[in-house]
Amino acid sequence: MIRERISNAWQMLMGNKGRSILTMLGIIVGIASVITVVAVGEGAKDAVLGQFDQVGASSLLVAVSSGQASENDYLTAEDVEAVRDSVPDLRFISVDYQLVARTDQSGENSTVFITGIDQDWMRISNLTMTDGRQFSLPEIERSAPVIILEGETAKRLYPGRSPVGEKVEINRRGHLLEVEIIGVGNSLVSQMSGLTGAEMERPVIAYMPLNTAIDFGGGEPRFSFILAMAESPERLAETGNQIVQILEHRHGNQGENMYSVTETAQLLEQADMVADIFTNFITIVAAISLLVGGIGVMNIMLVSVTERTREIGLRKALGATTSDIMWQFLVESGILTFCGGVLGIILGTLLARVFSYYIGFAPIVDFRTIVIAVLFSTAIGLFFGLYPARKAAQLSPIDALRRE
Repeated sequence: MIRERISNAWQMLMGNKGRSILTMLGIIVGIASVITVVAVGEGAKDAVLGQFDQVGASSLLVAVSSGQASENDYLTAEDVEAVRDSVPDLRFISVDYQLVARTDQSGENSTVFITGIDQDWMRISNLTMTDGRQFSLPEIERSAPVIILEGETAKRLYPGRSPVGEKVEINRRGHLLEVEIIGVGNSLVSQMSGLTGAEMERPVIAYMPLNTAIDFGGGEPRFSFILAMAESPERLAETGNQIVQILEHRHGNQGENMYSVTETAQLLEQADMVADIFTNFITIVAAISLLVGGIGVMNIMLVSVTERTREIGLRKALGATTSDIMWQFLVESGILTFCGGVLGIILGTLLARVFSYYIGFAPIVDFRTIVIAVLFSTAIGLFFGLYPARKAAQLSPIDALRRE
């Protein structure tokens, strides 16, 4: 009985292919939108949170409360050394130094975002090298004029070839520095830079030895945070408290809550929550198109009921029950939305791969999402097909046969 109903419904739909395809279009677009948004969103979330996760569960950030801090409350290189020498459970400790400069590379005058780092920073952040090498300890100590380019920057400035060994001249307020590129590395900045707009607007992003960046920037540097890694996650809270006590003692601001400690695991949880909220919101917006598609199914089925009134009357006169007529239209609407859901999944997966190729990370198409999408699209068809099916089933066979 079920097979016969499906076969009859399929023959009726194939008898009017154009209308069937147009009816499915709303469902196809809705499902494709949901699949694309979820796949790209999960891929972006996995890429970004994966970078955060590389920092490790034993890492913490000690930051200056900039809203109430004076110049003397900010951190110095001597503070870093004092913490390194005084905290026994400390594995690594580091700071970074930010600079903005200009460069004229390949005929393109670009802004250069420079981050001065040391060996501990590279260990904590797990900077992944795709070409060349990291800074050596002698290069950091003697302020060597070398840099590591971010992956996206290297691809843009040196398409199809390695930039290692190339020389670049950097200009900061008239102070020129020629540096050698020794490597290409990927980090969270690489992932985010791929999301920007036109390539001409993208800055050059590079790492430089900490001492080199300080000398190039001029003046005595002040830092707004310290990135540290404890020997184990169990010692993280105690290590953070010890760092704060040392900093408060050195700067004479005890009891002013000038320094805050944030564990990397907390940042990871917050980033995960924000990513989930954003993905869910976009998914709900995309799912609205499914309701529009469902209304389209209902309208077409109502038109079909009107056109097939004499057929319905004839079937009832030959013994078809109200249930038979109702199930006929329900199965037709269910097949329409099921097929639309399958086609929407295929289209959404293809679109997700296309978008992710240009953005720079792999989409994540979850099997559970696919199953939910198919079931939801079929449920939409059955729900919005219920009213036309009942209307058809309640027709009087005599009145239906009389109607032209």
